[in-house]
Amino acid sequence: MTPASDEILRVENLSVHFPIKSGVLFRKEVGALRAVDGVSFTVRRGETLGLVGESGCGKSTTALAILRMLEPTAGRIVFEGEDITGYSRERMRPIRRRMQMVYQDPFGSLDPRMKVRDIVGEPLIVHRVAGNPARYRERVAELIDMVGLLPDMMDRYPHEFSGGQRQRIGIARALALEPALLLCDEPVSALDVSIQAQIVNLLMDLQERLGLTYLFIAHDLSVVRHISDRIAVMYLGKIVELATRDDLYRDPKHPYTEALLAAVPIPDPELEASRPQQLLKGEVPSVLHPPSGCRFHPRCPKVLAECSSVEPRLRQIATGREVACHLHVPA
Repeated sequence: MTPASDEILRVENLSVHFPIKSGVLFRKEVGALRAVDGVSFTVRRGETLGLVGESGCGKSTTALAILRMLEPTAGRIVFEGEDITGYSRERMRPIRRRMQMVYQDPFGSLDPRMKVRDIVGEPLIVHRVAGNPARYRERVAELIDMVGLLPDMMDRYPHEFSGGQRQRIGIARALALEPALLLCDEPVSALDVSIQAQIVNLLMDLQERLGLTYLFIAHDLSVVRHISDRIAVMYLGKIVELATRDDLYRDPKHPYTEALLAAVPIPDPELEASRPQQLLKGEVPSVLHPPSGCRFHPRCPKVLAECSSVEPRLRQIATGREVACHLHVPA
């Protein structure tokens, strides 16, 4: 158990279900889409927790629920020791100064009608911490320099920048209010590979300089391995494994994690050709009608008899290692 003083974020049994309605005027609720279904984890102050999984597994929905941009169906969200689960929009306002999001699409998240200086400075005005005009201009210039952009870029519009530069603008905006926690929602997936490394290195440098904490969401395991201290693996709305980066990559415990790692290409043609393939059978089930028992069992190469009927709970099997799988029992 992580000491409370060491935690910046605790998520307990978080669920986000979207009702499915039909009938006249769509008033009758006939089911629910379980985007996130009972997710629990902690994030320690100063660390990077990577959250990985296939598209549609609930990673981004989890982040939006933590920020309370989506209403949780159930569970608790505790940020800096404060239970914010039921907070109103007004009560969330000061909390959002302490946690910000870096979005996946660096162009779609920036207002094309605003100059960069106004985009970066907008949070200061919205939260009424801009100060006098001179201090406001000074702070915006600091933020622009902090992310590696030049002062003369402040009077340009987003369309005048490359994808990597636009993401730097998004990061500068997220840092304007000096947050403690950044939720990075696939911040490099829309960028060229060469630019991805620059943005990841920038995030790591900012973390060291500013003492930031990251929840880093991605589906690219090579990027997650580079930046994360611990990694949580999601499948169909649930966390199936949580471990330190080195433990997870050296010895994955859940069959789904094994399959994800086996799909990461090795930059050596001979090693890649000699590596045994581990192909998953079937398609990812629908979150509208998830399988009974373990949600991975229809595709699992190591399925047991109880997997189809008994849902495994996420439990600690060793120090710092949690897995939801009937193959493993606590030590």
